[in-house]
Amino acid sequence: MKFIIGMLFFMTFSFANDISYNVDVNNKTPYQDEAVLLDVNISQEDHTVVMLFKFNLKKSKNYRFYQVDFKESDEYHNLKHQYKYLIYPKKSGELSLEFELIKSLTDDEKVAYAISGDRDNVKGLVKKDMAVAIEPLKLSVKPLPKGTELVGDFKLSYELDKNSTNAYDPIHLKVLLEGKGDIPTFSLLPKSELYHLFTQEPKVKQLHHSKGTSAKVEWDYAISAKESFVLPKVTLKAFNPLSKKSYNLIIPSQAIEVKPVAVESLVDAEDAPPRAKGTDWSWLGWLFSYLAVFVAGFLTPREIVKRRWSKNNSVVVTDEVADAKTHKELLKVLLARHNVNDKEAIRLLEDSLYRGKKVSLMKVKGML
Repeated sequence: MKFIIGMLFFMTFSFANDISYNVDVNNKTPYQDEAVLLDVNISQEDHTVVMLFKFNLKKSKNYRFYQVDFKESDEYHNLKHQYKYLIYPKKSGELSLEFELIKSLTDDEKVAYAISGDRDNVKGLVKKDMAVAIEPLKLSVKPLPKGTELVGDFKLSYELDKNSTNAYDPIHLKVLLEGKGDIPTFSLLPKSELYHLFTQEPKVKQLHHSKGTSAKVEWDYAISAKESFVLPKVTLKAFNPLSKKSYNLIIPSQAIEVKPVAVESLVDAEDAPPRAKGTDWSWLGWLFSYLAVFVAGFLTPREIVKRRWSKNNSVVVTDEVADAKTHKELLKVLLARHNVNDKEAIRLLEDSLYRGKKVSLMKVKGML
């Protein structure tokens, strides 16, 4: 049984005597969340065959990594690969970096056959894939000072547009964090019952390279309240692994004066769209009045109407128009005087009262 297992292991993993590799890091005793540069070099030693490489760093919950460089020297029968990874340990203690390497073997005839087809007749390359066992690389990760939130060399700046505002009128705060280090996701300003916080996802820019990670994060906040309040002090505890020193990044507390505003000035006097109303039967009274006036006018001799109009219209009716305080009162006056020239004014008043349109009372009076 042991013999069979040994044979299977031999068939699965090559002893890699036909290749050479070197796996190394620039720091085997980093701090947690400190950048570690992993350098991997793989070279073909058996030059009688055609060889291909496929290398990966295994994913793990104990570290995060980014590939920052790859170089290939594809000389005939002399393949060389170089990989560079940036690794950030997620926890302190002993940590193992694990790898996957697949070498593929073929020959010149198979390569020539694969490339002999045109783009409409692609031929697959016949090759033999074999896993190469690479011993894990051990790191001894040092713990961070208690309460550390950021690891690296960072600067924090902020800009508050004003310290005084009206009730419910927002102030705007912009915060910029930039420097060297891998920035985790975290919230900056705390929520509070004293103010309303409007925010969006921060703008994050990170560039991973062989010397570390260059990072920049921008937060944009809008803050409103109905009463004066104090924006609390924000302190980020950071640690620089190069200098081995802790430091604080601070946004000082800000007293915000909020001037009260009359509530009625914040609310429109008119509903838009108009508020739903119950059935208004008052139009029946106006209709009866209109009909009564019409009938009376029809029965009254024209000469009497003309005399009364010429005598009283310029004084009495003009005063009634000026005294009308609402659209309803003015409509009653115009219906009562039964003047054909008032047709447009009556239509506008009816639009206001029965169709929900906004019509200026002064504008209608100016038409009369």
